[in-house]
Amino acid sequence: MLTLTLLTGLVITGQAQADARKDAAKEWIPLFNGRDLTGWYTFLQKHGKNSDPDRVITVEDGLIHLYKHAEDGSNVVMGYIGTEKEYGNYHFRFQYRWRTKKFQPRYALKRDAGLYYHITGPDAVWPRSLQFQVQQTDVGDLITLFGMQLDSWIDPKTRGEKDSTFLAPDAGGEPRVLGGPGIAYQKRLPGDFEVDGWNTAEIIARGDTTVHILNGRVVNQGKNIRFVDPDKPGAPRPLTRGRIALEIEAAEMDFRKVEIRLFDDTAGQSPETKETRP
Repeated sequence: MLTLTLLTGLVITGQAQADARKDAAKEWIPLFNGRDLTGWYTFLQKHGKNSDPDRVITVEDGLIHLYKHAEDGSNVVMGYIGTEKEYGNYHFRFQYRWRTKKFQPRYALKRDAGLYYHITGPDAVWPRSLQFQVQQTDVGDLITLFGMQLDSWIDPKTRGEKDSTFLAPDAGGEPRVLGGPGIAYQKRLPGDFEVDGWNTAEIIARGDTTVHILNGRVVNQGKNIRFVDPDKPGAPRPLTRGRIALEIEAAEMDFRKVEIRLFDDTAGQSPETKETRP
């Protein structure tokens, strides 16, 4: 289960213990009200921002239901539902469950979705960000997209594999750098953590660190999050905040209980916050 150290990203001694207890007492703030997408915007292939003529997204019964109206096996557009504000220094959680239908262009592949965070660039499919992967059997994988980079640890036995597997340093994990100009993957800690029905996914983004949690188990971690701009050579730019988005990727599914708990008084800033835009 989670340790207090992992929940805070701090060494738990003295004042840090008091800070951790204070963080745990902070209230969860709903980001999805269960009725509509107030505080969010949509971005879909072909349609762009806040246009959904295919009715990809349905809000009903306290849920966000994706592809309710699409015929199984049909061709669909993909994209995401993003927060209008940027967030940093937070504990974010949501629940998801798979439904039955699958669609082209991913009909023959695993059911897939995800959670983008630290989005600071323009909207695009897919955006410059970090990602908590939500793909069947791979939930919790850590993905860096288009210049995002961080430090992490991997199982030495997987060093030569295309996508290495996370292993905590106190369990023998060796340091590695993840990310760069394209898209890079780091597999989550091995284990049968996903369940049938509702699953709870969490991200703790504190300072320049990140922790991925699936159903109460820490499955991935990273630190020193930064943006490396391939068009502007120079020192990487530290990145600690950005927009958050629920990914839509050709699988029928539901989201609910989308909540955030802030570690300070920052309640979210507009996407134009200069200090966070690379």
